[in-house]
Amino acid sequence: MTDTEAEAAPPEELDSFDTFAPEIRRAVGEMGWTSPMPVQRRVTPVMRRGKDLIAQAMTGSGKTGAFGLPSLEIVDPKLRAPQVLVLAPTRELALQIENEIKLMGKYMSIETIAVYGGTAYGPQLEAFGRGAQVIVACPGRLLDHLSSGNVKLDKLRVLVFDEADELLSLGFWPDMRELQKYIPKNRLTGLFSATMPQRVVSLARVFLTEPEFVSLTTGGVRAPEEIEHWHFIVAANEKEKALLRILRYEDPDSALVFCNTRDDVRFVSRFLQRNEIDADMIQGEMTQAAREAVMKRIKAGELRVLVATDVAARGIDISDLSHVISYTSPVTPEVYTHRTGRTGRAGKSGTAISLVSGLDIGNFRSLQKVNRIVIPERKLPTEAEVAKREAERLGVDIEHHLRDIPAADRPAREETHLATVESLAATPQGRRLLSAVLFEYLEHRHVATPAREVPLGRAETREVPAGRAEARAVQADRAEAGAEEATPEGRDDDSTSQGGDEPSGPSRPRRRRRRRGGERTSR
Repeated sequence: MTDTEAEAAPPEELDSFDTFAPEIRRAVGEMGWTSPMPVQRRVTPVMRRGKDLIAQAMTGSGKTGAFGLPSLEIVDPKLRAPQVLVLAPTRELALQIENEIKLMGKYMSIETIAVYGGTAYGPQLEAFGRGAQVIVACPGRLLDHLSSGNVKLDKLRVLVFDEADELLSLGFWPDMRELQKYIPKNRLTGLFSATMPQRVVSLARVFLTEPEFVSLTTGGVRAPEEIEHWHFIVAANEKEKALLRILRYEDPDSALVFCNTRDDVRFVSRFLQRNEIDADMIQGEMTQAAREAVMKRIKAGELRVLVATDVAARGIDISDLSHVISYTSPVTPEVYTHRTGRTGRAGKSGTAISLVSGLDIGNFRSLQKVNRIVIPERKLPTEAEVAKREAERLGVDIEHHLRDIPAADRPAREETHLATVESLAATPQGRRLLSAVLFEYLEHRHVATPAREVPLGRAETREVPAGRAEARAVQADRAEAGAEEATPEGRDDDSTSQGGDEPSGPSRPRRRRRRRGGERTSR
């Protein structure tokens, strides 16, 4: 067979479960599986050949069976040591995967264990002591066990990243890099992801060797893209709220928000500031010194969100820009290309998001045709989904923080105030107090800069109130005063105060933010 014929040959597929051991066939039958699902047909032959692979498949497509069944074939039931490790982004997913693999291996005398934070160490330690062969884990808690010597992975044969894009979105990249020193190089590795941004490919470069690429998404095999594009349909009068929700859900390292007018730039930047988003603006009426001060902040990682017009943003080059968001639709297809081209540079990953209102739909479809690009629509996350995602990120962040504390001291940190927390959580007012405490923690760790509409010259002499509520009242009053003293175009004078050498607003120390994905490592 020639090389051309080999390339044209259809991929090998699993036709039935008959080739599996009787124990697996019996378990699969009891689970109600009569024939392999498409992802199982494609993935199983690759893993049986011992090849690393990247599989692009949506949630609910049968991924767990795709990597679980061939992994169980590799496990030696007589060897009481971890042989399969599946990494998952959330405890719910870890429990789900562990339960399914347990059912698949029901008649194989194989023990499985789900490892995640927020629960007692005892059951996990007992499972390690019995020599559980399959571990399904969230990276944070697993690293705790590894660093404490509670478990070893020297006998590991299979490593699987499930929902790799979510693992990276939640900030697990540093944890996964640290895992490298605990796992053997000679292993089979599979990476499963619903989307295939460049950051997932960067993860694959670190952990996989000459992987095969399998895609089960609509449209067949698609090459990984450096820039992810998608859009949300939102009402014109709800755009600012939608933008805030997206920023909270995505939690970008740095974002550039484009507006078509200076009025929109001012409105959006002030709205974000008032909602505790670290944002600033660039627009045409600012002095060059003020522009440079703002650019210096975002390039230094001291500013998360920059709001700008297309004209004002000309020439901006931010190497680590993770997100570009079109708050208002671009006036031409070329403008969209220029906007989105500011992210995903130099082989790094990027995300381009568009907020499209009803009147913009026609033009938005037209720019896709002209630019020969399909921009998928996504459903705006609900407040409950945003809260869940923020809680997951907070859990990852706290686990990172606790890992720096000696293991003997952690129980005291976790349990000393537990009764107080439970008491407060039992009442509405108590929950509000806990929310305030969490806000203070995030202010210290994450630093969302408050509204910075007070001209810097006036801010120098401001008094610092003792209470946060008083401080906010003072800030609001001064913001209104600043608006009244604005230029006829509505621009505040804060951009030119003190010669524009520093960005507007109070300066606070910022937490160094973890970089997500591939080669975008921690600073």
